Amino acid sequence: MCSMPSTDTGAVPTHRRFAKARATWPLRRILAVAVMAPVLLVLSVAASGGWAAATTGGWMALVAMIALVSAATLATYLPRPGAGLDIDFGCTPCAVIAAVSVLAAIGVLSSAPQEVPTAILALGIAAFGLRQRLADPSTCPA
Repeated sequence: MCSMPSTDTGAVPTHRRFAKARATWPLRRILAVAVMAPVLLVLSVAASGGWAAATTGGWMALVAMIALVSAATLATYLPRPGAGLDIDFGCTPCAVIAAVSVLAAIGVLSSAPQEVPTAILALGIAAFGLRQRLADPSTCPA
């Protein structure tokens, strides 16, 4: 009997990676991001001078990413399946910082409308808030 060499490379199959991501992000959170991202995009553009002033494609792409990251941050507050109606706050100081980062990103974005460097700073603020929420707020040392 001849044995075939193993072709297992140790890589996780794609369907398992999606299953893990799906377990982390239930459907209600994915739908919340899909609903909130366009709303946050409209609010961000309106706070920055409106659609008529939005002439730079790069700026609009950054604002769209800010809206997506902010929507993902807010979606992390939705309760997990089986948790009832209990909002998933985690550690209160971390939860507040993450929620305020959404407002701060829009505030920074409106401070210098249509400026790409300002939009990059606002994206960093929004990303910080999302990272804060994804860093397992239930085990926060604060």
